[in-house]
Amino acid sequence: MSQPTPKHTQVADQISLHSESYQQPKSIVMVDAAVHHYQHLLPNHLLGMDIHILKAEEDGIAQLQTLLPRYQNLSNLHLVCQGAPGQMRIGATLLSEVNLWAYADDIRQWRDSLNDNAEIFIYGSNLAANRVGQAFVSWLRFLTGAGIQVL
Repeated sequence: MSQPTPKHTQVADQISLHSESYQQPKSIVMVDAAVHHYQHLLPNHLLGMDIHILKAEEDGIAQLQTLLPRYQNLSNLHLVCQGAPGQMRIGATLLSEVNLWAYADDIRQWRDSLNDNAEIFIYGSNLAANRVGQAFVSWLRFLTGAGIQVL
């Protein structure tokens, strides 16, 4: 089964894969560059969305702080990253209950780009596999105001 081929655009040091539409997208995808062969892991329904590749050697939360303000009224934010129960790696940042509150103000600002019923989908990690991870997801939900689904 063939997959649609997204348009590739090189912007500075990031790659943006997006559809031909010039409308403000309702869903975007942020992919940690450390996820090997992410192109083959992306579900078909994500192709055609704006896809941003986060640099593995830079603070992932800071990268999201730069990218998210470009968008308004997002329904869905898809994060493709690596992780383990209770932690997720975004760029060079290993986000966990240990440092979540150090990033709380930055994560709260994601709300500015999300609509009132937004969902955040986290792929590629078993973040919520234990009680610590489930609590971490609850705190993310609290900070972002969005529904969180770990897939």
